[in-house]
Amino acid sequence: MRRPRITYVRCSRDADYLKSLEAVGVSVHAVSAGGDIESALLGADGVVLAGGPDVDPALYGETMHPSCSLAEDTRDAFELAMARRCLRDGVPLLAICRGMQVLNVAAGGSLIQDLPSQVPVALPHALDDTFTTVAHGLEVIEGTHLARALSSGMSTQVNSRHHQAAKVLGRGLAAAAHAPDGIVEAIEATALPFCVGVQWHPENFWRTGEFLPLFRLFAAACQQRTMAHM
Repeated sequence: MRRPRITYVRCSRDADYLKSLEAVGVSVHAVSAGGDIESALLGADGVVLAGGPDVDPALYGETMHPSCSLAEDTRDAFELAMARRCLRDGVPLLAICRGMQVLNVAAGGSLIQDLPSQVPVALPHALDDTFTTVAHGLEVIEGTHLARALSSGMSTQVNSRHHQAAKVLGRGLAAAAHAPDGIVEAIEATALPFCVGVQWHPENFWRTGEFLPLFRLFAAACQQRTMAHM
């Protein structure tokens, strides 16, 4: 049986993403933002969008908050196009941190640009010096893909390295988990086989395996797509 082929869009910290995907037995096709979308998605059974800088607020109709990082127009355009293709064609998508924000914007949603200044009651979410240190818990919504992964033993304690979050959810998306302060920590496209965005960094835990059930569920959805197109 052919292994699922995953298109992974490179970021500045590839290693843990690649280790997590390797651990669940998929074949990874790593691409850089800015190439040809058709080539990047050729033969893809799934897509992973990774962490990185802030999405340009102009893409969801807002002016840039002073806390935002400089926009990376090429990456924004490439990843938004890829997310929209996944939403249109039902290609399984796992979107992590910035990737979740890209997914939300691709579906017409918007973002809280800076949690500390715009949501004063929010917990500290931008703990950039921690990779596997727990920052807060999750309140996971029953019946979601995330809840299915949790039933396989996934931890509900997460790390956190973001200062932005989903504000208005995009069309067809629903919250799958919240932080204790109410911030949306995961989203899903409810009508698709697997389209999940998480705000934390599950890939950092590949050594200890707490979040591998989420990657396995993604890989299983990709395998189903592989078999459907054989």
